[in-house]
Amino acid sequence: MWQLVATFLIFFVVGDVSASYKPTTLVYNVSWGNISLAKSQLDYEFGKNDARISAHVASKGVIAFFRGFKSRSIAELVRKDTGWAPKTLLMERISGREVVNSNVIWDDTNSVVSETRLPELDLTEVHPLDDQMKVNVLDPYSAVLRLLNQIEKTGDCTSSYEIYDGRRRSRIYFEKIGKIVLEQDRPGVFTGSAMVCDVKFDPIGGHRIRSKWRSNKDQNGRVKVFFARPLESQVMPVRIEVKSWIGKIIGRLDLRQM
Repeated sequence: MWQLVATFLIFFVVGDVSASYKPTTLVYNVSWGNISLAKSQLDYEFGKNDARISAHVASKGVIAFFRGFKSRSIAELVRKDTGWAPKTLLMERISGREVVNSNVIWDDTNSVVSETRLPELDLTEVHPLDDQMKVNVLDPYSAVLRLLNQIEKTGDCTSSYEIYDGRRRSRIYFEKIGKIVLEQDRPGVFTGSAMVCDVKFDPIGGHRIRSKWRSNKDQNGRVKVFFARPLESQVMPVRIEVKSWIGKIIGRLDLRQM
């Protein structure tokens, strides 16, 4: 479960600073209570009509000793009239001795034109993916940038996006819950007013057949994302909470490293 939260953070640590060419780094720390689980770091650079985003997650603390986990991704995006759209997405995950990677290329209609994947999907373990599932889909980063742009314009996160990351096809939903004041529960975290959004997923293809991680539209509050303006900058996620069978796992933006 903590690996899911850490990887999930990769796709949410983005801020739309498209007027700037200056590289920027954001760091999130993932913990379960007082136990540190992982660190997520994202480096991004925006041009006038394009962007390059590099992110990685690594386990830390006692988790790294018993079960090391690393994940990285590199995305290239382009700005269109309809919003940010994907060009390429490379992803790699290392867990123990297992190495999984994928590389996807999109065309101008947001459809996949080329991809490689190692190892190939094992259809005894995951649901199948067909070509129709890869038409008019976004990578996770483009979806998040569109979401942040909507929040900047409307103050509301309620929306849904069709997502493909090279191994899984999903539909992700955001729904505004309201406002909350975050208190300081760790050094260097954001404190102040934040918008809270509920997040749900519909697994469509490539997801494990036997998995506890399934969307339930009646199960509100399982995943929450808190959006705010740290250091008076652009809107970005400052906190992510996921309820699991072991308790609440939290990812927090580290303001000390901005």
